[in-house]
Amino acid sequence: MALEDEFRKAKSPRIVYKGQEIFLHHQVPVVDGRRLRVIVESYDSNWGNLGQSEFREGVGLMIDKTIRVDDVSCQYLVLWPHDPPREQLQPPYFELQEIETGYYIKVPRDTISLWLHRPFEHAEFTCTTKDGHLHVWNVWNDGNVRHGIDRRLNGAGMIVEKIEKGFRYRCNDGYPDEDFDDIVFRIELM
Repeated sequence: MALEDEFRKAKSPRIVYKGQEIFLHHQVPVVDGRRLRVIVESYDSNWGNLGQSEFREGVGLMIDKTIRVDDVSCQYLVLWPHDPPREQLQPPYFELQEIETGYYIKVPRDTISLWLHRPFEHAEFTCTTKDGHLHVWNVWNDGNVRHGIDRRLNGAGMIVEKIEKGFRYRCNDGYPDEDFDDIVFRIELM
């Protein structure tokens, strides 16, 4: 199951696959100054059950202006429900810094990678926006931060469920299976 091919054929970030609506990325409508909360419910970083458990699952967020977590602002936020790989985050390439929510590194293009102190603890942030959309997708890493962050490839897709205060996301990473349990998270509007 290569969802990437289906999205490409459809020329859309939304397809219907086996009767299920699947998103490559999703837009959450937000107003300027809105506070939101991300809660990771579960994650399975065992890449296709092949025993490659170093894979990390995460949440990618992007906005047209800024996302503010504690005292740190960015345009792109990648949230990881994992301990930071400290041995990979040393100068001169990276500098790990601690904030109330967790540990972060600032990387090029106004991006922050944030590792939560505790995997299932929520992260709160404030959006500054002009266009009124927070873009959401799932991300993963092969276990080496220097290899970068993957998203929207191969089997990647999300089942999006509207819930009382926001949305629940059941995600597939790049491994082409159909379980949509690689990371499950909610975004709640506060």
